[in-house]
Amino acid sequence: MADNYEYKSLTWDEAHEYEECEEFDDRYEELMEGVGKDGEEALNGMHHFLSRHHPMPIEDICVSMTINDVLLPVCPDFSRLGSEHCGFETVVIPQGWWMVADIDSTTDEMEVRKAYKEKLYTHYRSPNKMRFVYPVILKWNLDAAGNRVKGEIAMPLPEEHQSNPPPSKSDKVRIEEWKETKVYLRPYGGHRGDEEFKRQFENVRTAVSKAGLSYKENEEWEAGYTYLRYGRQRVEAMVVDNGSRI
Repeated sequence: MADNYEYKSLTWDEAHEYEECEEFDDRYEELMEGVGKDGEEALNGMHHFLSRHHPMPIEDICVSMTINDVLLPVCPDFSRLGSEHCGFETVVIPQGWWMVADIDSTTDEMEVRKAYKEKLYTHYRSPNKMRFVYPVILKWNLDAAGNRVKGEIAMPLPEEHQSNPPPSKSDKVRIEEWKETKVYLRPYGGHRGDEEFKRQFENVRTAVSKAGLSYKENEEWEAGYTYLRYGRQRVEAMVVDNGSRI
């Protein structure tokens, strides 16, 4: 699959659904994609090892696929509303069923993959023969100092299981119906462990507050749409609208 990956340069507008705020110091639409901060090219020619690049557009990820002659979506029908303000995109996650498991608050990138495989896949997806759908969401509860104290990993059930979700037979996985939820987010073209990705949470909070909107201060979410360290990436830093309920 890596041999077939075709890198296509993107502009800021092609990769984002909002205008960037001028005060943020991580603007890079003027910089050439495919070149790191130090100006060096990736030694192996693979774009995703460079330090700065635009996130993979959602329309290149959330395509439909044919299974048993039926055209099925690979993502839930999130309403992406763009933004009339700078620095963030507004997205509405529809009501629906999700598979959810607890994770440790210190979970890093590789431990997230392990938690997905050992919990969601082994104890729910595989026994119920469910196909993979995007995104994988990490929900973090924060203490008063903003530290992560509790985490969850979640994946939406495929469309064909939403009307009759199979019950979980394991105490490691629970099935939850999430209410419609509005989130404010910034997509990022690197990995969860990058310092720049961590800064996206600061930036989205700053931008949302600047717009006169409110968010839940004791939560932050991450949405992952791409395979770790393969090709152009997309992870999203999210805060939850203060009026949303789960």
